[in-house]
Amino acid sequence: MSGNKVEQHPHGGDWLREIVFGLNDGLVTTLVFVLAVSAVAQKQLVVVAVGELLAGAVSMGLGAFLSARTEYAILAQRIATERFEIAHEPAEEHAELRRIYYRKGFRGPLLEGVVRFLTANNHRWLNAMVQDELGVVEGEAQRPPWLQGLLVAASFALGAFIPIVPLLIGISSPQVAAYLLTVLTAFLLGMLKARFTLAGALRNSVEILVIITIGAGIGLLVGAVLRLVAT
Repeated sequence: MSGNKVEQHPHGGDWLREIVFGLNDGLVTTLVFVLAVSAVAQKQLVVVAVGELLAGAVSMGLGAFLSARTEYAILAQRIATERFEIAHEPAEEHAELRRIYYRKGFRGPLLEGVVRFLTANNHRWLNAMVQDELGVVEGEAQRPPWLQGLLVAASFALGAFIPIVPLLIGISSPQVAAYLLTVLTAFLLGMLKARFTLAGALRNSVEILVIITIGAGIGLLVGAVLRLVAT
């Protein structure tokens, strides 16, 4: 960026995966739950819905935590394998690094010079293999598993709370209000996603809206089935 020119591709947004994942799941899951259960448990709906919010947030948070822990463990094992191979199988690793940079377009003295420089130091060599073979970018922010779990859990709880609001304030037709409030949130979330994705705000919002509408239809269908079973 030079002068007063504004950068058109804002960085950041790596945290958006957990936020969007949790919010979307909270919105859709709870809306479907509210529409389905309201057909047979209108009086206890608020209590049951809040219970679903808490249980879902705990489940999603623990799931994200365990998933991140597993991902970190696998990556650590692969890095340890690369370190072992550099120490005990240097010829094979040297040839592998050379092939990687050959595929990148390096040729002749330039290729040999780059490979010689990277393999002259084991730490530099390991970093090159981790970066070029495993795809781990040096300096890339790595959130600890507990933080990823917390982000997903909090986002789920926030998303799940939105369809419950009409039930808490006791307005008429709370199911319709829950759907409309969820749709409004979907459009706001779509605008947020548009800052970090190639798709525009409208496309992101419509995508989430379609998912929510399908979920609402399924919720109504499940509610109708439950009503038939209960009678």
